[in-house]
Amino acid sequence: MRLVASYPDRAALEVDVTQQLAKGGLLVRGEVPAGVELFAAVELEVTAGDAAVTVAAQVLQKFPGIGVAVGVDAAARAQIEALARGEIAAAAAARPRANHAAEMLDKIQRALNGDRDARQAVLRDPNRTIHVHVLRNPGLQLDEVAAIARMTTVSTELLTQIAGRREYGHRPEIAIALVRNPTLPVPVAVELVARVNEADLKLLAKDNRTREPIQRAARKRLLR
Repeated sequence: MRLVASYPDRAALEVDVTQQLAKGGLLVRGEVPAGVELFAAVELEVTAGDAAVTVAAQVLQKFPGIGVAVGVDAAARAQIEALARGEIAAAAAARPRANHAAEMLDKIQRALNGDRDARQAVLRDPNRTIHVHVLRNPGLQLDEVAAIARMTTVSTELLTQIAGRREYGHRPEIAIALVRNPTLPVPVAVELVARVNEADLKLLAKDNRTREPIQRAARKRLLR
């Protein structure tokens, strides 16, 4: 599905870039199209006068009579910002980017609906912004999450979301995998120390490869 956010000129687009896009999303004003589902992957065409770009996006919220709020990744945000700055002079210039948007949309759909092999392919993709969509795949298994928690090549956002979800972060085997993963931000890892079992706490406290704040948290936990 394609949503179109139309602006009469760059100045009008710049307002939403400053007020909305800086926070990671955009409101596509107008009636909510039939068939639009929450968290669905969509193509977003943004026009400003005679210039346009087409990017991959995800539906975040629906406001009947007002519009559809969509989220975009960093690459898509950069393209829309370039449009607002006047760096894309005509609508024709956006056509090469349309193929990129379609490719991104396909990858997001595979992350959301693909089988185990498709999910693994998404997680190997160098574009880390699509990794997080795997968590919304209804076929995702616990053993896959445990394996992801050990991966240092996936996005920080994906690891952080795993840590924040009770069904994952509260499981000791996943908690310890995340805590040992150097990609996970230290503050998040320190909070997860409380979910690690005693045997692993002792190993964390002794292992000099453990990041220092985490090691301190493990030692403190053992003294309780």
